Amino acid sequence: MRRRSLLALPGLIATPALAQGGWRTASPVRYVVPFPPGSSFDTVGRAVAEGAASLLGQNVVVENRPGAGTLVAVQAVKAMPADGQTVLMVANSFTVNQTLHQPRPYDAEADFDPLALLVYTPHVLVCHPSVASDFAGFLAKARAPGRGLSFGTNGQGTSQHMGLEHLKILAGLNAEHVPYRGVAPMLVDLLAGRVDYSIGNLPDVLPGLRDGRLVALGIVNATRHAMLPEVPTCAELGFPQLLSDTWYGVVMPKGAAPAVREALSNAFLTSIRRQETQARLGAIGIDVLAQGPDALRDRIRSDTATYAQIVRTANLTAG
Repeated sequence: MRRRSLLALPGLIATPALAQGGWRTASPVRYVVPFPPGSSFDTVGRAVAEGAASLLGQNVVVENRPGAGTLVAVQAVKAMPADGQTVLMVANSFTVNQTLHQPRPYDAEADFDPLALLVYTPHVLVCHPSVASDFAGFLAKARAPGRGLSFGTNGQGTSQHMGLEHLKILAGLNAEHVPYRGVAPMLVDLLAGRVDYSIGNLPDVLPGLRDGRLVALGIVNATRHAMLPEVPTCAELGFPQLLSDTWYGVVMPKGAAPAVREALSNAFLTSIRRQETQARLGAIGIDVLAQGPDALRDRIRSDTATYAQIVRTANLTAG
């Protein structure tokens, strides 16, 4: 089900940088977010859209289109005209789905133009308190023969799914994947103990950690995080190879005029760089990158290769 929200009134005057670009949108821009409202993905999208609206001189309408690990939204936007009226927020799953789904549903580089690499957040391995109180206890239970544990994710082919499959391979875990349509419904079941553990974006799991409804087992980051200084990194726990993080970027259908791409890219980057936006996101554990199209293109290429190897090693399918 679509959910739309008008986030800002159109600005009366374009900023000089955008005015000189030679392109102004003639109608509201559809900013498609491939997850339900309530996740950190959605939070970032709405913050960026809000700031970009005045820069573009039009409303930026956030449209939540969840489903199939972001594939529903990606395929819908792929079919849109490259006129600047529709953009797509993407994450790691944008690179995973090219390998996970066969036949290949899209080509991230051939079908889309990158606009901006927005933010990054580390993943935290968490479990329900009934499972374990620390990583050693979790590992013992997750390696035990028998029924095994269950791990929930926000969808098939997402970065959380890939990270947990990677951990399962590295640590030799006895566990079964339970996919959900987004972070919010997965967290409901995790907090209730209907699934045993997960790996999530720091801002998504932080409330449950602070009130004791979740246990932090480890964080996938180069160093311990200031918000969770007592939580060891997965490298400290013996798994430095583990790849699990989340980045968010914006792309659009391939083939737009350079002036259109430049105007949109400038608007999104200027919006995410606003001091109030950086402070708001930083307070919940999201680091602003604010890098341009080349950086996003490089990350897409790198992750496509890495996740393809995980998909093959774990023998994953889109079923």
